[in-house]
Amino acid sequence: MISRILLGSLALPLLAVSLAASCSGNGGSSSASSNATASGGTGGSGGTGADPGTGGFVSVGGSGGGGPDVCDPPDVLVVLDRTLTMHKTPEGGTPGDGPDYKSSKWFQAITAVEQLVAPPLDKGIRFGVELWPKDPGGGACITLAERVLNTKQATNPACQEGEVLITPGLDQGTAIQALLDPATTTLCTSTPTGNALLTAEQHLQGIAVPGREQYVVLVTDGADWDQSCPEPNPLPIAQALMKKGIKTYIVGFSATGDIQPGGVGAEFLNNMACAGGTAKGFPASCTDDGNGNYTSTDPTGAPLYLKAGNAAELALALKSIGGKLCCNCGDTCDPPEILIALDRTLTMHKTPNGETPADGPDYASSKWHQAVTAIEKMVAPPRDAHARYGLELWPRDPGGNTCITLAERVTDTKQATNPFCENGEIVVPPALGTGAAIQQYLDPATTRLCISTPTGQALFTATDHLLKSVTPGRDQYVVLVTDGADWDQSCPDPNPLPIVQQLAASGIRTFVVGFSAEGAIQPGGVGAAFLNDMACAGQTAKGFPTGCQEGPGGFVAKDPNGDVLYLQASDAAGLDKALSGVADDLCCDCVK
Repeated sequence: MISRILLGSLALPLLAVSLAASCSGNGGSSSASSNATASGGTGGSGGTGADPGTGGFVSVGGSGGGGPDVCDPPDVLVVLDRTLTMHKTPEGGTPGDGPDYKSSKWFQAITAVEQLVAPPLDKGIRFGVELWPKDPGGGACITLAERVLNTKQATNPACQEGEVLITPGLDQGTAIQALLDPATTTLCTSTPTGNALLTAEQHLQGIAVPGREQYVVLVTDGADWDQSCPEPNPLPIAQALMKKGIKTYIVGFSATGDIQPGGVGAEFLNNMACAGGTAKGFPASCTDDGNGNYTSTDPTGAPLYLKAGNAAELALALKSIGGKLCCNCGDTCDPPEILIALDRTLTMHKTPNGETPADGPDYASSKWHQAVTAIEKMVAPPRDAHARYGLELWPRDPGGNTCITLAERVTDTKQATNPFCENGEIVVPPALGTGAAIQQYLDPATTRLCISTPTGQALFTATDHLLKSVTPGRDQYVVLVTDGADWDQSCPDPNPLPIVQQLAASGIRTFVVGFSAEGAIQPGGVGAAFLNDMACAGQTAKGFPTGCQEGPGGFVAKDPNGDVLYLQASDAAGLDKALSGVADDLCCDCVK
């Protein structure tokens, strides 16, 4: 058994490294928003923690504060789907690599769970295991080999409850590893997802200790519960668990978006992730029915559950959970992706007061010089070891000197001739250690300004890039830095507001940084009202959701012309403070 686990660790190297998850969690709006005001101040530094790619168990200290109190490791019940479709590969094929069938979901799921619960993490989490449906014995359920080779049929009763084979407790990793074996732990017919959750609820409530957190980790391929065991419906059960303080992580294991042909698929799992209170970006990506029952705002959109299409992604999904929940563990978070989308439009040559700079040749009083300088400070080491910074410039520079330098714009010696309303361009993708690359790319004197204000296209560019680079359990953010001017006049389509709302529905929040001394941002432009709506849409408005209201597409400001809800910066010091507030709020493994 142990030798197989060790071999499995070679196949899943990402989990063999320390377990990590995003410590930015579901926050990210109130702290940065409230810390960034109209002017003055300098932001904090990014912390000096250990390399965020390492991490591990430490013997003392709380999970969040580093104080003298030791935290109480939570109960975490892994609820593992043992239904017959788990014999297939993640791509839906029949494994051909017997006798172990390592390409099967069952082999890969068991191996990943065994590595999740292995010491020393089982000293910081009280792990337990439930298999569902239960195996009544007597040869009614079948082995993986029997299922793959079709030499025997499962005859267990349909739609039975699950069975908790190991109750959550400390130091249970070895026991769980001894229990689970892909070759001998059987698969059973029917998919009673609802009954599995009822079993978990009953067990966890029976062992509950006041003050100790409890979680369910549902690992499933999502297939056909509605066809084989439609009652009880798992969604209201997950919602009820959430109301009782038991959150449910949803790990969907399949390479296809529909999870399993003829099954419920990704829409069901998105709703379940919201119901369980663990959806990506929760609660930004979810809708409350008014009674505390959450479902996905856009079930057909990007995955909000922890989607795993192969063994490595399954390892990352479980890794993210282990890192989030581990008590008394050091360096447990996974640095988030933060894509800075910088407005390079022609109005950025002016000063924040709307005047033409007169301090050449550097024009340090211009918004462009100050924005570039502030971003270079934001991403500088050591901050870039604690967040995955990336840079988008918008609109894109097509080359051929069609865009112009700051000096050419200020002195009016050349006109920009780039095509109108083009996409942005990702010049540095989000990654660790990108501070120097971003600093090298940006230069106020040579990084060019371009005509037209395609704010919507810029956000489409950000959306496309971030959704293509999703890592299970890793948070993603957009930081839109703009003077807010005239998108509705030069590039009215696509409207940026619904794009930001859709990003939020996909679990990606957008910080809106408006850089101008005037509330109107730019005469004739869209101004502060637009940016207030955008901050609410991105669910990072000051004091969110206070000041915002939810409509059919997402959140907007209750009073767009009222108090400033976005991150307003009226001068260089204010912009530094706004961006530092975002950086410090999202920083992973930093002292805050």
